[in-house]
Amino acid sequence: METYRVRLAGEALPGHTPESIAEALLRQLKLRPTQVQTMLPPARRVVKAGLNHDEADHLHQILTLAGLAVHKEKQAVTADIPSASPAATSATSSPAAATATTADPLSDLVTSLARGFPRRRPSPGYALRLVLVTLCCVLIPLLYLAMVTLFGYGLVWYLWHVHDFTSFHVRGFWPMFVLYALPGASGALLLLFLLRPMLPMGATRERSLLLDPGEEPRLLQAIHRLAEAIGIRPPVALRLSNEVNASVHFEGGWAGFFNGRKVLTIGLPLVAGLSSQQFLGVLAHEFGHFAQRLGMRCSFLINHVNAWLYQRAHRPDPWVERLEQWAHENDEFVVRTIMIVTRAGIGGSRLLLAGLFQLSFRLSQSLSRQMEFDADRYEAVLAGSTAFGDTALRLRALARAFGEVDKRNASTWREHKLLRDMPQAVAAQVDGYDTSAWATLRRGLGYGTTRYWDSHPADLERIRHAQSLQAPGMFSDARPAAVLFDRFVEHCRDATRAYYRLLGVDFRNAELCDTEIVTRLGAQRDDAHSDLRRWTGRQWHARPWLPLQRPLPDDLGKLSWQACIDELRLHSPAITQDWAKAEQEAGRRARIAFAGLLERHGIPFPLSRVEGFDEQRHLPEYQRIIDWQTPSRQALLRTAGLYRRRIELALGAANLRHEPLFALSTLYADVESLQEAWIVASQFEGTGDVAQHKGLERIRQDAMIACQEHSLRLLRKCDDIPQNLLDGDSIGGYLRRRCPRAAQPSDGPTEFVAIAGTLLDSLGHAYRLAFSTLAQRCAQAERAHGIAGIEN
Repeated sequence: METYRVRLAGEALPGHTPESIAEALLRQLKLRPTQVQTMLPPARRVVKAGLNHDEADHLHQILTLAGLAVHKEKQAVTADIPSASPAATSATSSPAAATATTADPLSDLVTSLARGFPRRRPSPGYALRLVLVTLCCVLIPLLYLAMVTLFGYGLVWYLWHVHDFTSFHVRGFWPMFVLYALPGASGALLLLFLLRPMLPMGATRERSLLLDPGEEPRLLQAIHRLAEAIGIRPPVALRLSNEVNASVHFEGGWAGFFNGRKVLTIGLPLVAGLSSQQFLGVLAHEFGHFAQRLGMRCSFLINHVNAWLYQRAHRPDPWVERLEQWAHENDEFVVRTIMIVTRAGIGGSRLLLAGLFQLSFRLSQSLSRQMEFDADRYEAVLAGSTAFGDTALRLRALARAFGEVDKRNASTWREHKLLRDMPQAVAAQVDGYDTSAWATLRRGLGYGTTRYWDSHPADLERIRHAQSLQAPGMFSDARPAAVLFDRFVEHCRDATRAYYRLLGVDFRNAELCDTEIVTRLGAQRDDAHSDLRRWTGRQWHARPWLPLQRPLPDDLGKLSWQACIDELRLHSPAITQDWAKAEQEAGRRARIAFAGLLERHGIPFPLSRVEGFDEQRHLPEYQRIIDWQTPSRQALLRTAGLYRRRIELALGAANLRHEPLFALSTLYADVESLQEAWIVASQFEGTGDVAQHKGLERIRQDAMIACQEHSLRLLRKCDDIPQNLLDGDSIGGYLRRRCPRAAQPSDGPTEFVAIAGTLLDSLGHAYRLAFSTLAQRCAQAERAHGIAGIEN
């Protein structure tokens, strides 16, 4: 009889919200709230399998009425692969049986693991050292709690006995304030903040997707067989991520610590880029950690202590922010004095926690490295000592490729194109490496030594340790690890979208493209930028934009084509230096504007740690930057004339008015004004020292309004610049597609601060692309006429 399963599509039907779906599921299916949460979008999992046709239709109807997009699918019947037995092993001696066995790496794995996995108990000395280090690390938070308790006791004792130490009768406000109010109020607040680290902080966002085991029965079986052979309980849940990593951790933190339930997280780029042998070796390494039952629990305790100390010492605390806000809203001397004393105590407590973190961290890292060596043994035994080095090299290549793919993806996002499948794009990037890239990666394996505070040994030391085991390996299979999955492509796409959501990327209106399209577009843009750099003799900088729209001086208008390029070559070092200085002046202009704005409202603010703000000196400097009267910008005016003359000779002066680059150049004053307004508005997020002034919020609002006005003004001007390089008929059309919210003036000034940053980035991309495209055409014309370029 045919059986069916009902699977969630990961989306809500139009007109339904997660809240309404949850309410309907609770009412119709009588589920627990925790069960309902696992079914809300973007969850993609099998709700129920093994249903007949009518049962599947009924469940499909209920879930659809609740607002969930679901699929009813026929369920393929898969036979369970039995454990290898002597009879089964002997049966593989025939050619047909051998072919059947090797047709599936899962069958080979089951056969290989039937021989058993060699196990080794830790030495008593290692176990004793592990327990002692764990006790020392666990005692550090107890030491901190004891110090806080001692402080609290000392505060109470002081307030109770202070009158015994005063030989005079305390009268008047100031003696009472100094002896009682100040230490009592500031001490109580400080005690509260010292106890704050003992309270839980907000949970971190989940970075992976929960996999329904019913979707991948073969993968689940491979994992269970591997865990069984190593001698541990298999994980109770599988999660998929977009990271070049795999990990096993206790489910639910402390609950898993006591009940031993584990969760396995698999980075899909590993599956896309490793062979079955390498991938299962990596899983054996992760399971090897849990084979050290004492070690894993000790590691859990140590890591929790270290994470707790680090977060309390360095992570921003909403309580501290609220205290700062309360202090800034009060101008009374008494309140400010109490807050100053309290903040000094909080700063001291954070320094103490940072010191305790360094102590605990350095105590525990040598044991962490030893645990890595022990887990490496499991990988070497399964996949072989020789394969261990190959896997280490491949992992390094995948990590490098992920960074390259991620960077290219971020670049093409400027043109509203994103990868549909990042894991397979990473694998394709690795497959495209030439011999030079692989040689660089191999050299990287030999660099670096293990330092005392490293949590993992250096790669070379780990390879040498694995090779010293001389393990022949139990399992060998060069086929891609993806063959262990039934729906690998779908999982990769789900993980990619989850990665975008984690980054806050709104990809709903983007074009999700195949790897070839994004790679080709990214390569085209990279090549164009390389051509631009080559055409300008490496002089080019992103800012300031050259004022190419200015008319040519008479002396430059008479230069020949080759003479123009020769002058650019002759002064190339000075041009490069002036362009870099002018780029720095754009940032300095914004800093002067911010400090001057605060100064006009009576709020002193330095330009830097070593330079204060001087209105008489810095405001004229600010105006010279705007008017292009600084030495570096004056030099760039002549450079712009030389490049304009060079472009005229290559393309014809009459054609320049149709070039987007020249139209964009007319906007640079507005672009730099928007950059200034954006930086000034953004600066208010980190001005704790000036936030005590009551007028600051009004100044901040005015700065955000100015940022919004500059953004809208620039957008209107960009609407009048036609172009065919990017999406949209005009530069404004491209910007509005890139920033859909910019087309909604109803958004408040606060939202426009974020929009302005995207506008500036998009305009910079459009300018670079326009300049690069024009430079390629000019270079082609110069080659056709035998003109030597700057680098020739």
